[in-house]
Amino acid sequence: MKSLFKYALLCFLSIALASPVLAQDDEEEEVDDDKEYRGLSIGINLGGYFANKKTAEFYNGTCAVGLLDRPDDIRCYTIDERLDPTLFLQTYQQITNEFNATGFEVPYDSYPLNMRYSPAFNIGLQLKYNTSKYSAFLFNFNTMKLKSVDVFTLRFVGTSVQQNAQQDIRTFEISGSEQRFEANLGYRQGWEVNQMTNFFFQFGGCMLGTKVDRNQLRIGKNTYDLFVGAANPAQLTTLQNNPTGVGFGGYWSAGFEFFIKERYTFDISYGMSRDKVIMFSYEKNVWNKWLNLTFTVG
Repeated sequence: MKSLFKYALLCFLSIALASPVLAQDDEEEEVDDDKEYRGLSIGINLGGYFANKKTAEFYNGTCAVGLLDRPDDIRCYTIDERLDPTLFLQTYQQITNEFNATGFEVPYDSYPLNMRYSPAFNIGLQLKYNTSKYSAFLFNFNTMKLKSVDVFTLRFVGTSVQQNAQQDIRTFEISGSEQRFEANLGYRQGWEVNQMTNFFFQFGGCMLGTKVDRNQLRIGKNTYDLFVGAANPAQLTTLQNNPTGVGFGGYWSAGFEFFIKERYTFDISYGMSRDKVIMFSYEKNVWNKWLNLTFTVG
């Protein structure tokens, strides 16, 4: 009985003495892991950008900004104004000649009501400072080109269709295009899924820059800009050297980080940003979305 008691006592003492050593080894291992992943890395962002359709209304031909107060006399014209023969006689004559009509008019319900952006491709860079395997501070800079397309209607007079007692109403394309950049600065917190994968959530502030390229009508074989200067009707001036409107907001995103080997990682993430879109005097706060793939080394 005494020998059994001595054996149990020895086992207890050996476990008690070994526990601090094991705990210390675990802490040292965790610190070593943090040192291994700590530091600066750089990555390439590739993905899809899905702009909120609420700001696509800017291109629907109703002219959301009016006078631009520019020295080159460029301003925004509505569809009705841009096709008015008293303002743009050459345009009016060109369209009537192409469609063998004596004239045309813009119906009151001609303007599109549901313009939206096509999904856009975005590309950019990411700088990430890892404080551990699971947390990091990030800076992203992405660029994208957006396009919005819809249709409007014109009613022609004097064509063969109209002369047969039928209304000659035709649809044509109206489009808008713009360039954007988005920069965001944020913090990432991750949680281990397995040894090679983390799930992460990140959030921070962002800055969105928007530059209008064109707003055009496509009628027959020709295009007609809605942003033009008509000081010389025979030679219209289109938009050039446009200012970039910059607005501020915030973002969040979530995704998975995959550790390929050593300092190479691959991320897939979905995010949303609350942005202020500024185009000349037009401003609107909207939610925009993106889906990103990021390849990182460092």
